[in-house]
Amino acid sequence: MAVKYERKEDGIIVVRDPIYGKIVIRPPFSEIIFTKEMQRLEDIGQNGFSIYDYPGLANNERLSHSIGAFYLMSQMITKIELELLKRGITISQEEKDLALCSMLLHDIGHGPFSHDCESVTKYSHEKRTTDILLGDTQIHRLLVNTFGEQKTKKIASYIAEINDPDSKQNENNNFSKLLKSLISYQLDADRLDYLLRDSYHAGIISGIDYKKIINGLGVSIDNNKNYEVVINENALSAIETILIERFQRYRDVYFSITANIMKLVFPEVLKRYVKNPDSVLVELPEAFRMLAMHPQEMPLEQFITLTDTPFLKAFSLIQENTTDPILRHLCDLENLKKHYRLLGENVVREDVVQKLQEELFPDKDLSNTISVYTNISKIKLYKKEQTLKINCGKSTKDISEVTDLIKPQDNFERRRTFFDPEVLRLELGMSKQEFKTYKGEIEHMLEELNKAPEEFELKYILSDEMQKTFTVEDMLEHLAQNGFTLVEESEKENDDKYYDTKSADLLTKGGSLRVRKASQNDKTKYKGTFKMPKTEGEVYSSRDEIEAKMQGTSFEELKEKMQEKQVPFDLDNILPTAILNSVTQRKDFVLEKNGVRVCLSFDQTEYTNYVLQGTRATDCMVEIEALGDVSDRVILNEIHSVLNARFPELKPNKQNKYLRGVQKTKENYRGIKQQKESESRPRKIDQPDDMEL
Repeated sequence: MAVKYERKEDGIIVVRDPIYGKIVIRPPFSEIIFTKEMQRLEDIGQNGFSIYDYPGLANNERLSHSIGAFYLMSQMITKIELELLKRGITISQEEKDLALCSMLLHDIGHGPFSHDCESVTKYSHEKRTTDILLGDTQIHRLLVNTFGEQKTKKIASYIAEINDPDSKQNENNNFSKLLKSLISYQLDADRLDYLLRDSYHAGIISGIDYKKIINGLGVSIDNNKNYEVVINENALSAIETILIERFQRYRDVYFSITANIMKLVFPEVLKRYVKNPDSVLVELPEAFRMLAMHPQEMPLEQFITLTDTPFLKAFSLIQENTTDPILRHLCDLENLKKHYRLLGENVVREDVVQKLQEELFPDKDLSNTISVYTNISKIKLYKKEQTLKINCGKSTKDISEVTDLIKPQDNFERRRTFFDPEVLRLELGMSKQEFKTYKGEIEHMLEELNKAPEEFELKYILSDEMQKTFTVEDMLEHLAQNGFTLVEESEKENDDKYYDTKSADLLTKGGSLRVRKASQNDKTKYKGTFKMPKTEGEVYSSRDEIEAKMQGTSFEELKEKMQEKQVPFDLDNILPTAILNSVTQRKDFVLEKNGVRVCLSFDQTEYTNYVLQGTRATDCMVEIEALGDVSDRVILNEIHSVLNARFPELKPNKQNKYLRGVQKTKENYRGIKQQKESESRPRKIDQPDDMEL
């Protein structure tokens, strides 16, 4: 039992808490703690499946957190009460007790593994809490006997919205608003305790000074007698520590790897069991069977019997006693992190499934595979609608105005993709020996997907004057003299159509959105590409790149790919037709030196600008791209030095073809326009001075 306490004769209990030391709890709060609905929280973990990444969290349960939050709430109310007494204002004992009850009971609606259960039941723990407080439960009867029916509804209304007109009226009470802000607020007792407690059990040293924060609490009262909690400016550094640590806990603990994977596995185990319960050869705990069979229609009296232990036991029993190999594999919770491999940041499930389907298993339907999983974890670190006011002497300001750590528009989001080849093998029904032949190809596929989505290349423009004497053969010969060997060569034509927004956002940022029709050896392929520069000022270019194979010239498939990868670009404003076309005759030469390969491309391009009445322009360009890992960009710097020494007139180019094409066609358009204007003017006839009239 995690909560250590001592009972006194007068109903008082003394809790020995690892965070705050001795906590004295008097009736009716001590009686609430011993109701069966409250006691079940002792077997519900605070941090769900994060326990498999931070074993110490296994000792961190909801009952201890509820008592800790209750303690902090009592300290906050005492401080607020002192602040009000300075102005001759008092809060009744009943008002304080109702608020304290709400904090003590705020998590009573959690199910097994806390928030992970909500993804199965599709029912929030806040709503479940109000169901318990207002339903036929032991806790409801105790509250009604102590405070009455209406005050019990008020306790519930502090936690979540309930359908009760009187509770709505109670919200207009100044004290109710003030006390509710300590229960659900930017800086409430709940948040303060879970950050301290979770850090302690995870073995993370916390710098949060809760005493300084409580001592910094104050109250502002406007002309309409509206009360609001404020924090004195001298506690700002303590508030900033909370902001930093909250971000860190979500990043490292709450969004831990196993916790992410279990968002797939937990509901999947329940579903697979329901489809074939006979595959499990032993009887499972009733709690597991109830949730599996009726995840979203479970009566309240059944739900309040659910805790973590029966489910952990069920996972263990299934692993040892099932004929379903996938179910057995998924129930190996201790090793899930080893089984499900974390892929690169820019890889999403659709990419992996598409590659597996197209390149390795074209005759298999992998659309419903659970071997690949992308999880998106989000948290709004600062809710703009719940302002946190800082008392800055003569005025109060929102915290976002007094610290650089707050950006109200920002959310913290982490996207992770996991792949388990063993699950794939089992889904395909292959033996380990059969699947072994695919392992090398799968590894190669994952390496390609995991590569950073960056492209490093050199770009050079050949001026009109240089084109008269320069040949690509000269360049190849000079590179050969410096140790580069020609491996292969080829020719192709790229017909690119470029799109942009109505305000040319891509153009101004150096990015591009295109659909390419590539023709080579009588074969035609279509590909959509979105590019945006990442770094500037270097010889090589670095850029984000998202590509999609397409069936035709419509960029709808590319738009879907961009949405999957959450590219921060407004796709709805893209013009329905291309605004620039470039047709490039390209010669590719693959060169190698010391095992590193580069591709040298010689391009002759013709641009057509549809916005400028079909104005045309031509260009001649050399591009050199490293074909290996991005670390091979070092060789590009070597090539740049070699070429610069031999061809000093080569002009490095930072622009992509879209920018380049727009610039060149604009220059030609101006020239054509000026020529037409010149030709349309009346010609002036020069007359000799001595001409006779």
